[in-house]
Amino acid sequence: MSEEDGRPAHQQAGEWVPPPQYFAPAPRVSARVPMAVVTDPVAHRAYSPGRLRTVLVGGAVVSVLAAVGMAVTSGEEERPGPLFVALPSVPAVTVPPSGTPATEGPTGRSVPLPTSKVRETLPGPGGTAGTGTAGPGRPAPSASATPVVVLPVIGAVIGLEPVGEPGRRLRHRNFVARIDQLGADSPEGDRADSRFTVRAGRGDATCLSFEAANYPGYFLRARGFELRLERPSGWGGDQGFDAEATFCAVPAATGGFVLRSRSDQRRYVTERNSVLSLNEVVAAKAKAFVTRPPL
Repeated sequence: MSEEDGRPAHQQAGEWVPPPQYFAPAPRVSARVPMAVVTDPVAHRAYSPGRLRTVLVGGAVVSVLAAVGMAVTSGEEERPGPLFVALPSVPAVTVPPSGTPATEGPTGRSVPLPTSKVRETLPGPGGTAGTGTAGPGRPAPSASATPVVVLPVIGAVIGLEPVGEPGRRLRHRNFVARIDQLGADSPEGDRADSRFTVRAGRGDATCLSFEAANYPGYFLRARGFELRLERPSGWGGDQGFDAEATFCAVPAATGGFVLRSRSDQRRYVTERNSVLSLNEVVAAKAKAFVTRPPL
């Protein structure tokens, strides 16, 4: 452009010149930005890798806990509720007061109150026999209860009756021990042969010896395993006689007691053809006796 007319240097004279164009300047827009947003460095700070990992782990833990809670809730909803069974009602029973002797039955007559039968028992640890009765704190006795066992008492005059064989008695006849049928109407001599005085064991004071009541000084003894009525020699004591004339009373399971030899504790008194002897058997196979008043 020449300085004279303001045209460009390359423009020739007489050429077409476009008219000058004027463009309005763009307006300047200014906005007020709150200082808290611009100056807050936390809003524009990028998360560090450690903090991003913590955020991801926390989100995973929350997701797992939510899933477990949903599973537990669904399991509780499926659990069946308790089952209740209705029990039959028990009719009320009126218990009469203690000491009431009788009650009235359907016909108006006096009916005695039911009572429990007394059950006999084996002797306790102290050696004395006892009885058991049914009561509020005890069960009713059974029909198969073992009967009482009364052992011979030292110094008493007794009769010996086989268990389950009433009317038969142990006796001596011709100095041989046997079992015969005897009763109150039997001859006096036979009845006297069935009476024995119980003595402390000659060979063992914890056992027994049986002295004939009608032959004082004569005892039942096992000679050659046969029970006989004999007396000791009296010459400075007779240890063999004392041992063979001593018997230990052992309570039997069927009631009563059996007699075991003190000299040979494997042998018990048994019966064969009404005659008594010592044999090597178990206690259940031995002859059991009960004490009876003398005839």
